Amino acid sequence: MQYLDLKMDFMFKQLFGHPSRKSITMAFLNALLHRKEDDRIVDVQFENTELTKETEDGKTGRLDVIVRTNRGERIHVEIQIIPQYGMPERLLYYWARLFSSSLSKGERYDTLPPTIMIAILNYPLFPHETDRFHTIFHIREDEEHFLWSDHLEFHVLDLSQFMVKWKKYRRDVKQSPEWPWLTMLSAVDGRTKKVDEEMVRELEGIAMTEQEILEALEEWQSLSVDPENRYAYEMRLKWLLDQLSNIRGSREEGLKEGLEKGLQQGLQQEKRHIAKKMLAKGYDVQTIHELTELAVEEIERLK
Repeated sequence: MQYLDLKMDFMFKQLFGHPSRKSITMAFLNALLHRKEDDRIVDVQFENTELTKETEDGKTGRLDVIVRTNRGERIHVEIQIIPQYGMPERLLYYWARLFSSSLSKGERYDTLPPTIMIAILNYPLFPHETDRFHTIFHIREDEEHFLWSDHLEFHVLDLSQFMVKWKKYRRDVKQSPEWPWLTMLSAVDGRTKKVDEEMVRELEGIAMTEQEILEALEEWQSLSVDPENRYAYEMRLKWLLDQLSNIRGSREEGLKEGLEKGLQQGLQQEKRHIAKKMLAKGYDVQTIHELTELAVEEIERLK
């Protein structure tokens, strides 16, 4: 069976953002949010669930998943495989828009629902601060650490770090409730067209005892073989690969420009050093200008 990469936002929303697969979405969210027993989400209503048709150039509308739970919470799930500039601020902005849009004119502020942002990334958002694959954020008082409000909650899941932990500390990883779902997201790499067969076998094993995982695998297979889905997926993948190529090209060009700029600055500094020595030995400004090509005004300032 050939699976399509669920990290592609198109496929992600097909599986987790469609009303017909609501049970999969609830199981997924409960695992990511570590909800158990009476705390579990038992129903969701989807918002912004329309899927934008792909075009030849791969352009599409936003493909996030937004739900309102039976507890009145609003949850926004975004998946990104391309590093985005200013991602922490971007997520905060999206949270603020979603939170504020919940309040209708004339309603009291205390009717605003808890709003949860879940960011699933294929790169570390805070590489120098943590090596955990799931980090959770709230606003707390600096010294006594009590919550400002339980209405704000951020989850960041780093699939690249999950893969590192999976390979080194698999037994520990399996203690986390989200591991089957992160395994599902990590098992296929659309860019290299590789499938981690060991991960797939792990999923097939757990599907024998967990109905939600079995259902998710069956739906994933069905979506992966659908011709219309595959075409839309390939168009989206092509667009994302072009974006990655452009980013790499920009970085390489920036590195080249930075190197050239650094060499130029070093050369200018050396010229000024030589000019100072020549001034100390009594050379006139015009001679120094001709030998170093420094501007006369700059040589005058070195006196």
